[in-house]
Amino acid sequence: MNRLGPILLAVLLLVGGCVDLPGEAGPPPASRLLAGTFRLARDPESPAAIWTRQNAGGKSPAFEPIQRDIAYTPVAHRFTAADVDLSQHVRDYLAQAAKQRWMPMLVAAFTEPGVCPAERSPAVGDLARGLGDGKAIVVLEPRLLGGQCADTAGVTRYLNASVRQLRAEAPNAFVFLDVSAGGTVDEQRAWLISSGVAQAAGVTFGVGDYTPAAQLAGPARKLHDALAAATGRSDYFLLADSSRNGAVVTGTCNPAGARIGPDSVLSDQPGALQQAWLTVPGVSDGPCGAAPASRAGEFVPDLARQLTG
Repeated sequence: MNRLGPILLAVLLLVGGCVDLPGEAGPPPASRLLAGTFRLARDPESPAAIWTRQNAGGKSPAFEPIQRDIAYTPVAHRFTAADVDLSQHVRDYLAQAAKQRWMPMLVAAFTEPGVCPAERSPAVGDLARGLGDGKAIVVLEPRLLGGQCADTAGVTRYLNASVRQLRAEAPNAFVFLDVSAGGTVDEQRAWLISSGVAQAAGVTFGVGDYTPAAQLAGPARKLHDALAAATGRSDYFLLADSSRNGAVVTGTCNPAGARIGPDSVLSDQPGALQQAWLTVPGVSDGPCGAAPASRAGEFVPDLARQLTG
């Protein structure tokens, strides 16, 4: 893995599709891995990139490792319902990536922890309009399934409606549902089926976590096989967040000894666990662990420096 030079990645590439009736969701876009040479997109708006620009020429001991190992590494951009003019923001973000032949990765985090979503979300509509016909990897509502909302049926109805809307209005988006919050394989299979996984591109794991890929791979493959048996599809992509999973640690909130993981591990084998950065290293989990004075979601340069080792 070379974080210093360009990393050519062959990623999800649309090679065909279905013609749908207006307003109706079709199946996920026909796609395959390793079908074209792309880079996963860097995020010039990431907290690490912004901090690096603001501190260029400064004397912070965190500057060099953050610039070298984090700021220019491909990473997903997190969109929330609070984004001003969300549709235009998404549209601009995709246009910027397209100019560079980059595949953009978006995390759509529209539901606050502990809040149960309504069945329809204006933010999902804004996201769909922003995506339009553009290609992008979209991780939908990480940690919502199996999370703090006790209304599981309401969550799955919301996700199902969201997947259908994105498939109908953003046909070239690769939509991923997420099971990072936990649950058994049987629970996750049932949740995902109710959430419309049959129309999604795949499933994400460990978003915002520190679990090494070796520990995720077995359960992920079992879930893949369970979904294949239930839906008749064996082409689900499995994608793990590798931004902070480079070491085995104790604890889940800014744990000491955590390290950044590989910026990309892609495979053309069905059921293989892919890896990419879906979280910006250095963003705090809250006032705990190695960043006791921080706030959740705050970029902490010293925490980022610690993650680089």
